[in-house]
Amino acid sequence: MRELDERKQKILQAIVQDYITSAEPVGSRTVARKYNLGISAATIRNEMFDLEMMGYLEQPHTSAGRTPSAKGYRFYVDCLLQPAKIREDEKRLVQSWFADKLEDVDQIFQSTAKVLAKITHNVTLVVAPRQIGAKLKYIRFVPLDDRRAIMLVVTDSGEVENSIYAKPADVDMDELNLLAEKLTNRLTGMRLDKITAELLDSFRGDIVGDLDLYRTAFRSLHQSFRKQELYRGGTMELLNAPEFRDVDKALSLFGMLEEREKIVDLLNEGRQEGDSSVVVRIGDDRSPVPLNDCSIIEATFRGDDEVLGKIAVLGPTRMEYAKIIGLLEFMKEHVTQILTHYRDDK
Repeated sequence: MRELDERKQKILQAIVQDYITSAEPVGSRTVARKYNLGISAATIRNEMFDLEMMGYLEQPHTSAGRTPSAKGYRFYVDCLLQPAKIREDEKRLVQSWFADKLEDVDQIFQSTAKVLAKITHNVTLVVAPRQIGAKLKYIRFVPLDDRRAIMLVVTDSGEVENSIYAKPADVDMDELNLLAEKLTNRLTGMRLDKITAELLDSFRGDIVGDLDLYRTAFRSLHQSFRKQELYRGGTMELLNAPEFRDVDKALSLFGMLEEREKIVDLLNEGRQEGDSSVVVRIGDDRSPVPLNDCSIIEATFRGDDEVLGKIAVLGPTRMEYAKIIGLLEFMKEHVTQILTHYRDDK
């Protein structure tokens, strides 16, 4: 990755940082004047030409200045960037924002999305299970048609999750509700996130002799427990970015952000369950078209060695990577502590 000598690295770093701030192509004279690299504008110009030939810079239109390419941003993030520490005023804002917004999980995650948007001026996305800390109250089946029923999972807070149960042809509703009653007797009062495949399998023989019937019930339970919610903040912030003054481009991105399942899949894509670092994904031709000119910086928050959710900041590739990475490092620890206390109090 480090195919660039020290001088080229310093010039690339200067161009990325200046472009992030100004949103204007950066010329050699600007670099020479503002960054005190100890070399002439002519030398910088030659190095910039080499960086462009190597794919780290681009020259938009006929401008004399250059802008970073996706490859240039990637090198900057991986090799040159030092995450910035969150400022004290920002830390106080985060802490005060959460102080009176902890009544339920929905408020915690919605607050996370909104305060991040307020600080970063970018779109923020939080994906998390809908029922963190919830305890099972009862399970019930209701008929849907001849071949299907709806499994209802009701929690202690009154929330209801439902999933479609494809019942075998020879199974009637009385049998299903007997199964639901036995599962309820075993599981009531347990936290949903503690009802694992191993637990269900441990007492399968005591519940029902029909393995297929039980497996189908387990799949429906698992589907109910793993449903995820998407929380958004700062969508309109995109209109303030020069990159999205093009109305068609902005509308295309807005349209994608409204597609809940697509965004959830995007954030869950390639998630490394054991990796606790902040991940930076820089838009390129492999991304969905509306995200070609965007980057996503994301962090996974966990508790008791399990994934609790994911926080992401989405914006133009010209975003403040150092600031946002430092902020997400702080936020994932802060939100994890809040969720841990919340679950312990349940």
